[in-house]
Amino acid sequence: MSKNSKGRHFKDDSKTKHHRGQGASAHGSRRERKQQEAEDQDTTTTTGARFDEDDAGLDHMATTIESAPSDDWDDPFDVMPDLSEDEWYNEGGAEEPEPTPKKKHHHVLAFVLVVVLALAAVAGVGGYALYQSAQNVATSARSAMATTSDFVSSLQHGNTAVLKSDAESFANYVSAMKNETDSPLWTVSAKLPVIGGDVTRVVTLVDVMQDLSDGVMTPAADAMDGVSMDSLLADKSIDVDTLTTLCNTLTEVQPEIAQAASAVDALGDADSDELQEPLSDAREKLDEVNRIATDVAQIGPQLPAMLGSEEAQNYLVVVQNNSEIRSTGGSPDSYAVVTIDNGQISLGGFGVASGSTGKEAIPLTDEESNVTVSIMETDADKALSDVTAVPSFPRAAQLMAGCCEEESGQQVDGVIAVDPVFLQSLLELAGGVTTSDGTKVDGTNAAQILLNQTYYLADDEQDPFYAQVAGLALNTILSNMGHVSLSGIESAIAQGMHEGRFLVYMDDADAESAIAKIGAAGEVSQDPTHPVTGFYVSDKTGSKLDWYLDMKSTVSEPTVNSDGSKSYTVTVTLGNTTTLDQMKDELPAAITGSSPEDHDYSMVTAYCIMAPAGGTISNLNIDASQVDKQEEATLYGNDVWAGYVDTNPSTTSTFTYTVTVSAEAESDLTVWTTPTAQTFA
Repeated sequence: MSKNSKGRHFKDDSKTKHHRGQGASAHGSRRERKQQEAEDQDTTTTTGARFDEDDAGLDHMATTIESAPSDDWDDPFDVMPDLSEDEWYNEGGAEEPEPTPKKKHHHVLAFVLVVVLALAAVAGVGGYALYQSAQNVATSARSAMATTSDFVSSLQHGNTAVLKSDAESFANYVSAMKNETDSPLWTVSAKLPVIGGDVTRVVTLVDVMQDLSDGVMTPAADAMDGVSMDSLLADKSIDVDTLTTLCNTLTEVQPEIAQAASAVDALGDADSDELQEPLSDAREKLDEVNRIATDVAQIGPQLPAMLGSEEAQNYLVVVQNNSEIRSTGGSPDSYAVVTIDNGQISLGGFGVASGSTGKEAIPLTDEESNVTVSIMETDADKALSDVTAVPSFPRAAQLMAGCCEEESGQQVDGVIAVDPVFLQSLLELAGGVTTSDGTKVDGTNAAQILLNQTYYLADDEQDPFYAQVAGLALNTILSNMGHVSLSGIESAIAQGMHEGRFLVYMDDADAESAIAKIGAAGEVSQDPTHPVTGFYVSDKTGSKLDWYLDMKSTVSEPTVNSDGSKSYTVTVTLGNTTTLDQMKDELPAAITGSSPEDHDYSMVTAYCIMAPAGGTISNLNIDASQVDKQEEATLYGNDVWAGYVDTNPSTTSTFTYTVTVSAEAESDLTVWTTPTAQTFA
């Protein structure tokens, strides 16, 4: 049989159609021919040609079965159109002898199709089941997150009675989620494309919540069971015993919180928007709780002694004046001594910092004297009001404490520095005050009154008014501690530390180390692995003009050097937001300075640019109304550039320079700048 004749049994041409319409005589003659062919077949050897022919026909059947709709599979004559029903029978109605068995390709394909359909059905059911399971997890997760918020809120507000029930509810919600995500359905789905990554993230989040339940919420609730926090903060007092219990509890669970925060951070961003929002929310909350717990763990062991549990502690409290700016924040215009005896707080009267210490000299180091006195041209070596030009707050605090001890004869155990912006944030919590002249000072205007409005008064009224407002504000804050939420105070202090508006120095070495670890020490960074470059400024105008100082900074992407170090371009701008008309006609002399025309009504600012530990500063370029000095030196072992510039009204002085960090650096460079009196948009 020729190749061209293969498959002819399935051709429905005109001849075939005619044959299908013939009568019984045609059937009989065909039967005779078939009998003859059978006899011929008995005398010959079967060749492969016939089987090849049949294979070709089956191939066509298979193709037809695969392509035909399922409804067409019911009738074999739909598959074999040239075979009539009559041809299944002989003339007498007897069945034809069974043909030689053929390969059942169509049976195999039918089986494959059934399997594929079954798998599709399973996938459909599995997808729906996963969807339903995910909905169950989401519902439990929402309830768990709400319970977590209740738990934290109860802890912050001292409602320890509900901590146990919150912890138990959280555990139940987590258990429900674990039952879902531990199923084989989630295990298989985690390996699927597209959704597998987010399925894995959900499973990990549930595991993290299980760890938080077992390692944080339950033990914290047990530890605080029966502890009343109602007395933690009272008017001018802190319950040291209760605070110690709280600190010990948070210290105990902090490693579990840190581990959970790290696990969630490692998940990265979700592939779906539906998961990204709760993932980001969980990451933000965990990071915040971890920060608080870490700070408590750092300072907790030292806190009771700092609050006078062993013996009364005396602290010098200084209100730095940002309108007469200095490296650590501002001139220490007003100060008082606070005594804490086993948590009981008493505040002394506020005094005014004098221009001279009454000593021959303040004991600066040679480096400090060279930078702050010789180059920046301040009086840090002889005036208390200029001591904070020294950029390291621990050093400035030691010098201020020494000056005050010599004046008052009272020894102090530490120094706490705040500024009016920080006081305003506390007055927002504790309520306002009214001065002797009827001025109302509160959480909306304290900074503006202390740093600007004060200097519209007569010269001899300014410093006493500043001291009065500072004293009233601190006294009100301490007197209303029992009515302020712990979370509100914690948030204000955290923000103050972050911005350098709340700084603490402790004379005890262990306590000072703890203060440094929580970021409240204001020290010059000496860690080359986490490089920080400082840009410190001090007023040289002899005025309160820095209320109008707008300072901003930017850092470029790094350039990697051949030795593994990195170099960054840093830009700092000092903006003078006054106008020439204001300087000439509107602002009082206390703000502009006594002889502003001598320097073209400019803002005169001393600067100290400090490289990070192990780093250098190069390519310094200054674009200013006038550059008065520009010298390189060293301070605390760090490379520095210092001098001073004039910035005319409505203009900007721009500093551009390269900071190269140590090859040991593990993080990107950050910039620390002196906190200013206000933030400009």
